[in-house]
Amino acid sequence: MTHSSITTQKRASDRPRPGRASIPCLTLLAHVDARRIGERTLLPRLLVGQPLSISRLEPTFTPIDGSSEPQPLNDTYLSRKSVCRLAPASDGAIAVEPDSPDILVDGLPLTGRRELSRDDLSRGVVISLGDRVALLLHRTTNPSQFPLPGVLGASDAIALVREEISRLADTLVPILIRGETGAGKECVARAVHDLGPRAKKEWVAVNMAALAESIAVATLFGHTKGAFTGAQSRHQGVFERAAGGTLFLDEIGETPESVQPMLLRALETGRILAVGDEAERTLDVRVIAATDADLEREVAQGSFRAALLHRLAGYEVHVPPLRERRDDIARLFVHFLDAELRELGDALLREPASEDEPMLPPRLVTRLTLHPLPGNVRQLRNIARHVAIASRGSGAIVVGEGLERLLSAPAFSERPEAPSPGATEPTSQKRPGELTESEVMAALEQHGWSPGRTAASLGLPTSTLHDLLRRLGIRRASDLSEAELTDAEARFGGNLDDMAKALRVSPRALRLVFGSRKTR
Repeated sequence: MTHSSITTQKRASDRPRPGRASIPCLTLLAHVDARRIGERTLLPRLLVGQPLSISRLEPTFTPIDGSSEPQPLNDTYLSRKSVCRLAPASDGAIAVEPDSPDILVDGLPLTGRRELSRDDLSRGVVISLGDRVALLLHRTTNPSQFPLPGVLGASDAIALVREEISRLADTLVPILIRGETGAGKECVARAVHDLGPRAKKEWVAVNMAALAESIAVATLFGHTKGAFTGAQSRHQGVFERAAGGTLFLDEIGETPESVQPMLLRALETGRILAVGDEAERTLDVRVIAATDADLEREVAQGSFRAALLHRLAGYEVHVPPLRERRDDIARLFVHFLDAELRELGDALLREPASEDEPMLPPRLVTRLTLHPLPGNVRQLRNIARHVAIASRGSGAIVVGEGLERLLSAPAFSERPEAPSPGATEPTSQKRPGELTESEVMAALEQHGWSPGRTAASLGLPTSTLHDLLRRLGIRRASDLSEAELTDAEARFGGNLDDMAKALRVSPRALRLVFGSRKTR
């Protein structure tokens, strides 16, 4: 794969599905019977100019897996007559009109006819029927599903990922999985392994961000007895442990620069050299890597080898963030909540539904669906765990102040993503020009002098933070004098982490500075 093909590859959710028409669809987000959440109904009649009324008796909804017959909402608190109507409008839009006073659209009262544009429908619009039922009106090109263990959901975006997994599973092509933090990259990698011919062989996962540079080579490739002080016996590296199976390298962008050439050689030749060994060994290992970093930017900055990127990216899979798969949020939340409750010995969501009060508050599910969820599936699972524990022993789902704090917290992320086409820049409580030197320094110190994490905490792109550092006169590693570097090296015995902390600069940037000194 060439550099240009990597940088221009579209996200899974952006790519067209050849020969598949887009059909209006309603997905059930909240219902008095929580077991029905995730059911949906296709609305092809809107494509031929026929309006649709929503009521207790129509339309009918079907589980994604087809496990039961279609059935209407059947909520006795909803009118048998029309509660609201959907009608086709111009340019692919759909109009929604209220027939009762308690209809909300994306949490706001619907007081008259409102047209939902193509963009609205692509994103998904929440229609709430009083405090009883919540529906997501959206479009789908994926009327049928096939199951894949470990990859949950039924949205178009995740269906594309499933299709890519099925095409890749029986190949040996190196795969680079991209996606935001918490999006489920390891689940996708594991599905590729489990669906392929190596399913009964070893699966070994290692987080490259957790490897100290001093032990990274031995961790990856192993070492012999006596190779270094403390090496009292031979040690298998993760490549050897994964022989015949799959090796998953998570956070590949954090691979120490000194290790990258050896990793590249192992990928190109299929041969490894353990620390202290004299001869290389050939191993049959399928490598899948994952990252939430902008590797192209790291290549441009010189911190990641272009050849390694091209070698890893034999094929790329993009795991979409939850905000691109709104119709999956309620399905996933109920799945996680049910699992957490059962682990606590509570079967709330599996008990017979009461007609008086929905077990799962529609306002909660609506809030989650409209929330950006920057931590994606991982964050949603944490919210489900919080709700399960807060609800323990109460006989009902409890939404307390703790959950409100979780949902109101700033959208911090491990790394700011490169904005997608048409996306707005990340927001901040303060504009860059309003931030003081002390505020920026405090954020840098809090986040270990990492520009990526600091920029995310301030709601800034990393490039804007670098401009801000220059404007405020805050030193970076590249600004340090030779005398400061030499003195710090002597004081801390060459320990770059301790040096970076004392010098108040990024450890990664300091490694780059010392690397450039050695090549002068």
